[in-house]
Formats: sequence, C-alpha cells, structure tokens
Amino acid sequence: MRKIYTINSILLLAVVLFSCNDYLDEQPRKGNGIELKTFEQLEAIINARTEGTDRQLNADLNAAQLYMSDCFSLPAAWAAEADWATILGGDNTLFHLNCLQPKYTDVLDGNNTVWLLSFRNIFIANTVLVYMDKVTGGTKEQRELLAQRAHFLRAFHYYELANCYCVPYCEANLQELGLPINTDLTYKSSYPRASLREVYEFIESELTQALDLSIPLKENGSRKAWRENSSAVNSFAARFYLTKGDYAKAQEFAEKALALNADLGDFNDNTFLKEELSAIDEETKTTNWFNQSYNTNTGLLTPELQKSYYKREFSHGLTWASPSDKFTNSFDQTYDLRYKYFYYPNYSTMAVFGFAYFYGVPETATGYTYFSDDIFESGPCTAEAILIKAEAMARQGKWSEAISYLNTQFRPYRISNDAPAEKKNLSAGNQQEAIAAILKERMLEFPYTLRWHDIRRCNFNDDPNDDITIKRTFYELDPTGTHAPLFSGNIIEYTLGPNSNKYLYTMAIPASEVVVSEGSIEQNKYE
Repeated sequence: MRKIYTINSILLLAVVLFSCNDYLDEQPRKGNGIELKTFEQLEAIINARTEGTDRQLNADLNAAQLYMSDCFSLPAAWAAEADWATILGGDNTLFHLNCLQPKYTDVLDGNNTVWLLSFRNIFIANTVLVYMDKVTGGTKEQRELLAQRAHFLRAFHYYELANCYCVPYCEANLQELGLPINTDLTYKSSYPRASLREVYEFIESELTQALDLSIPLKENGSRKAWRENSSAVNSFAARFYLTKGDYAKAQEFAEKALALNADLGDFNDNTFLKEELSAIDEETKTTNWFNQSYNTNTGLLTPELQKSYYKREFSHGLTWASPSDKFTNSFDQTYDLRYKYFYYPNYSTMAVFGFAYFYGVPETATGYTYFSDDIFESGPCTAEAILIKAEAMARQGKWSEAISYLNTQFRPYRISNDAPAEKKNLSAGNQQEAIAAILKERMLEFPYTLRWHDIRRCNFNDDPNDDITIKRTFYELDPTGTHAPLFSGNIIEYTLGPNSNKYLYTMAIPASEVVVSEGSIEQNKYE
C-alpha cells in the first residue's frame, strides 16, 4: 500500500505539472476559460487549490530543504556503482551547486518546480484581487475575507520563492537580486528581478493586508488547515519576522497564533500507536510505527498529530531523508521520542518504492521519516509557533524564561515520561547557551524543512555565535569543470559556512525561465 500511495502521488503530480503553464511565460487569452463574473467564481478559484489535481498547489517542492540541510547525508561510502541519478531524484544541479560548489554556472540543467507552483499560486491570488471589483455578488464581509486570503496567499508564496531563489535576508544583501514582482494579469515581455529589499517590503505589505483575516482554523471540531485562516496568518507572520530578525514582532505573532490554537501533538500518548515489523531480509526486521486512528499506511505523524495551521506537504520524490551523523547524534537516543518513532536503522528497503538497494544503496542505510513516502509537513504549526516564541524571548534577553517555557510547554510532549529530570529539561547558563539549545530543538523538530531556513538566517544575521558550518565528505568534482562529480576517485571535504559565496545558499532559477525571459530574469551568481 505504501508503494501504491507513492506511485499515485507522483503520477498525480506529473499530470498537474504537464498540464500547467507558468503564468510568467504564457499570455492570457480570451477563450482560455470561463469569463469571471461572480464573487462565487472567484471564491471557487482559491478553494479549487485543495481539490482534485489542483491540491498539488499545496505541495512544497523545495528540495533545498533536504539536500542543503546539515541533517542530510549522502554517504560517499556507498557503492561507487550506485545509481546516483536516481538517488538524487533526477535533478543533480541542486545537489552539485549548493553542496559541492562548482566554480562556474555556464550550464544549469535544474528542473525544480518550486518556481512554477509558487507562481501559479500567485497568479490565483492576482486573479482574485484584479477581478474583485469587476464581479457581482458577495457581501462586503465576504469580499474582505476573500481579499485577505488572496493577500496572504501572495505573501506566503513570495516568501517561499525568496527563501529558495534569493540570498538570505540581511542588511548587507538588500540590494542583491530578488524576484520578479507581478500583481496583475497582463503579459509582459520583460520580468526583471526586483531587489531583495523590494521583495521583502512587498511581502510585508501583503502580509499586513491579511493580518485581520478572521477565519478559524477549526470548524465544527474539524481542523481545516488546507484553508487560509487566522492561525496560519499569525504563525506565518511570526516566521517572517523571525527571518527578518525583528524578534519583538516574531514573539507577538507567535503568541497570537498560540492564543488562537495551542494544540500540540503528544508523543507520550501511545494510545493511537501501532507497531509493525517489516522484514529487511530473512534474519533482519525493522519496526514501523503507524497512527492506527488514521490508517496504517501513512506513518506516525499524521496531519492531525502534526497540529498544522496551514498544510504544506514537503515530499522530495525518489530521494529519502538520509540522516547525517550530526543529526542522529544530536538526539538523546534513549529518551527522545522523535528518535524512537522517526529514525529507522535499516531503511533502504523501504525507501524509493522499497527498492533503494537495487540502486547500489546498502541494506543498512538509515532513514528518518514522519509519513510513508518520506513526506514532511513544512507549513506553520503549533510546534513552530512555540519554538519561535522561545527563540524570540531568548534573543531579547529573556533567555531563562525561554528555557523554562520550553521545559513546561514543549519538552513534555517530545521526551519520554520516564526520563530523569536532567534529560527531560533543557538547561542553559547564559543567553548564548539558551539560543543554541533552542536552535538545536528546532533542528530536531524540523530537520528537513525549517532547518535550512535557520542555517540561512543564522549565517547572515548580526549574531556570530549562532553561525552554522556544514561539512560534507563526497566525491571530487570533475576537474574539467562540469557539474557532475566523478563518483569515483578522490573523496574530499566540502564546506559551506557563513563566509561562503552567498549565492550558494540559493537554488538556481529554472533555465527555461531565464531563456524565455530573454535574460531579463537574471540567473543567480554562483561564480
């Protein structure tokens, strides 16, 4: 069943991507669709994002979160004859550029689809806002709510694009390349990239217009995280201001989100758990954990247990989350329930449709996963709001209160009840130690989603004490300068730190976008 679910998901996404056109590339024409005349049609446009094939517009395809996190490892010790193209999910450029750091970018073959899906969402928001004064129907309140949903949608996806394709936010980078900003439906022959400052000012303006959104997360006891809602807006605002280093606002909006909904999944509540043994070979078995109250095919951390405010499924295709030693060694492997439930010592026969070992991957290769098919929730959620509040408090000098807050409001939900007090509780002797403890907690909670965002902001903020250096041991690049590593010969150490080329912290813009724009969309400067 796990394999069938995976195949269906990939086929569904393929259909969507094949049928979609990036709105930056195609001029709208009369006859392309139904003429928009009513408010109900506008509302249906946003709601359709979560129905049928369009639900893939809620997918998070930012593979940088996996490859570029220090929680991820692609061991060079694996068989030299491994099928690396399959293991890397068919898009080698991202891994090569950002992890292995070639010295030139004359040819980029990146085929990531974050750009496409995010701009499709932005186009939907633009459609709603452009047509709002042209359609009939809907009360004043309904129109205001729909406009706020559209502004939030536009802010959210411009932020996601900025954290994929732009250098990290900081004062020194504000004049660097940002994104093309388009708020209408008019086709343009040129889409130059605005500055990073202009992009963040635009995101903040859009967010401000969405902050009064008064749609509840829950209705009739049902959690509707697929829909733009008050909890989602406030928690996203907390994320946005944490990225900007405005810790007072980050705390303010985290507290507003938690005031609306503070439900947190309790990993000590094992009443919903089901343990199942899967055979690795005739002699070896591994334990799988499932949430039996949901179903037995989706893994342990279901959307309900994740306590999402705004659903965003991050799935990285054929590659699985191969955990680094740094990541696994950061756990208390005896008492941390995240390690118990999500870490798999023998995972390769469950990964990549269960056939990873056919690609030269050892049967003993490890894995870390919340759901089947290696899906991670990356949208705002209760746990993130709690950790943002704690970090914002610590960075504003209230570090002791921040540690106490996590020890009462967060750690009891993640650390085994039978752990001794010194294992259950965090401790810190000063502000720097408190911030380090909180950042570590964020890493353990969000290793393949928010961890990469944390590395970006910590390496470019004003605090040198939280810098993070990533070291990888892998094959040497082809000495001719091509992007593909040799996958044989010398194994060397690659380092990505705060003093590296700032563009190594970005994804390459899809080459097709650069070509179609005739160069007005400038590629990132990796040289």
